[in-house]
Amino acid sequence: MNKLLLAFLWLFTLAIAYWYGLTQKMESDRLSVNRSEVTNLSKTAVKPITRVPGTLSKIGKSSVSSEDTVQVNNITPNQEVEIESRDSIVDRLASGNPVVRMQAFAELLKNPTEDNIASAIEAYDKLPEGPSRFSELRLLTFSWAQVNPQGAMKWVKSLDGFEQRIGTSSIMDSWARNNSDEAIAWAKENFDGGEGSENPYFVGIISGMAENNLVGATDLMSELPYGRVRGRAASILFEQTWKKGEDVSMHWAENLPEGSLQNFAYREIGEKIAREDLGRAVEWVDNMEESQVKTAVSEDVAEIWARKNPVDAAQWVANMPEGEARSESMEEVVSQWARKDPTATAEWLNQFPSGELMDEPIQRFVREVVREDPEIAMTWAEAIVDEERKERTVTEVKKVAERLAQKKEAQANAELQQNSNPREGGGRPRGGPPGSSPR
Repeated sequence: MNKLLLAFLWLFTLAIAYWYGLTQKMESDRLSVNRSEVTNLSKTAVKPITRVPGTLSKIGKSSVSSEDTVQVNNITPNQEVEIESRDSIVDRLASGNPVVRMQAFAELLKNPTEDNIASAIEAYDKLPEGPSRFSELRLLTFSWAQVNPQGAMKWVKSLDGFEQRIGTSSIMDSWARNNSDEAIAWAKENFDGGEGSENPYFVGIISGMAENNLVGATDLMSELPYGRVRGRAASILFEQTWKKGEDVSMHWAENLPEGSLQNFAYREIGEKIAREDLGRAVEWVDNMEESQVKTAVSEDVAEIWARKNPVDAAQWVANMPEGEARSESMEEVVSQWARKDPTATAEWLNQFPSGELMDEPIQRFVREVVREDPEIAMTWAEAIVDEERKERTVTEVKKVAERLAQKKEAQANAELQQNSNPREGGGRPRGGPPGSSPR
């Protein structure tokens, strides 16, 4: 009986232990699930307070208001990256590192919203004045003109001097890329100069049009009056064609009106070729017929060659047929050679018979040597054939000779005075400081 009772108690104890263990496991599993849910919730629902995109001008390191917050459930990983980037852009806009600062301006102005433009203006105004912020000015005005060119122009008018010119050109460039007709109309309406005057707005317009309408830009440039604006516009168009290849530049030059514009274009082409392959440039000139184009191109090629080797350049020019091209090329050779070896240059010039085509090379030689040897310069000046040119050159030599003589006399007088009174110009006499007794 006792054995049966003991067995029963033993089995009952085992049952109680099993039941207690089972309930503890269930409770542990339940708590584990709860902790997992809390962890997952913290990863997905708990987010820091963020700022609304598009309100950069309000961003500060510690200023957060209720209107700056967003619903946490709407934040995505990409938005988090964007927010972090925008949070740091204010500091980067004011960076002393120009690369970092330019990247920040470019990043901000890639989307030229009203707020972004305002923030860029605020950052620009805080930069030190001068050339160090001109790049930021170009970015700001170019981007602003994409959405509101007239508003950008109104702001630029408040700037001074060179900044106003840079900003204006950048705005017109940007404006012309989007709507050249509108930009041209505005430029004509807002230009204060009279008819026939140079309109500076057209430099930026032609630059912008050149990107996608080279023919229209060229026609507009050709209609401009002769002057600096047309010259700058022509330079811009040539560089645009050259970037597209030598053949494009050649075709562009061939279709320009004959005269100064076409001569300019061929000169630029000749200079580019000569810097890359002097032999090919020389061959190109040699195969040209005598013309204004040949004169223009040969002059630049001769200058480049004479800078490197005036003796060889002189030999090439001497073999050219007599004419304007040779005369202009001789001027460039003389200009470079006379500075290095005036005696050899004079001997070379003596090989050619006198004549009006030699007057310009001789006049250039006179101007190069007159400060070193006025007497030799006068001898050559009197060899000029054209009487008007001779008289003008002789007068120039006399003036230079007089100035040199006066300078030499003044130096001699100063030396004489110093030698006669050695204390003058040497400060106080040797000895102690002022007021001390002589030894």
